Amino acid sequence: MKNFKKYIPDFLLKAISGLVETYGNITGKNVEKTQSYLDLLIKAISKRGLYAEEMRDWDIGLVLKSSKLYDVGKIAVKDEILSKHGKLTEEEFTEIKKHTTSGEGIIEKMKQKPTEHEFLKHAKIFAATHHEKWDGSGYPKGLKGLEIPLEGRLMAIADVYNALVSDRPYKMAFSHEEAVEIITDNKEKAFDPDLVDVFLEIADEFKKISMTGKKTND
Repeated sequence: MKNFKKYIPDFLLKAISGLVETYGNITGKNVEKTQSYLDLLIKAISKRGLYAEEMRDWDIGLVLKSSKLYDVGKIAVKDEILSKHGKLTEEEFTEIKKHTTSGEGIIEKMKQKPTEHEFLKHAKIFAATHHEKWDGSGYPKGLKGLEIPLEGRLMAIADVYNALVSDRPYKMAFSHEEAVEIITDNKEKAFDPDLVDVFLEIADEFKKISMTGKKTND
């Protein structure tokens, strides 16, 4: 699957992710930063041999590219909900939760050629499962523990960290230290405990990206 750039061009992925950010009133290269956090986590667990069997057939470059579509379902959510200042009502939260299944459906409709299926398979998993929680309290399916695909467990940490340290219409950014504390407190609740342990080991690298947008080795 080394020729995926030929049929999923970078400019198209950038355009789609940019549309999601603009529509959701999110700034600061949200998708690119989240992809960088994900890259750090994947490299760290690969180095440690963690979840090696689940990653055995992964083309890492392809997986990272596919992650750019993880929030594409937000284009199906009303703008007034995405840009609302203050707490969402129960009805609004129910609506915004649909972005996971909407994203999965949007990506499914992108399939044109058999050669695209591996790329879009990962993209669908990211879109559908990044809000599942380790204790089963997440959405849309309430998956628990290792029932959640590895893509979703990884993206859960990358996405939440990015959301915490970024300004949003409904909140000011938390500090890096506050974000680390929140993720730690949700170990075995929202997040895979083994992945949280890895995150804590490389948290300083997350901080650099949050401040500069660049990885340590850039």
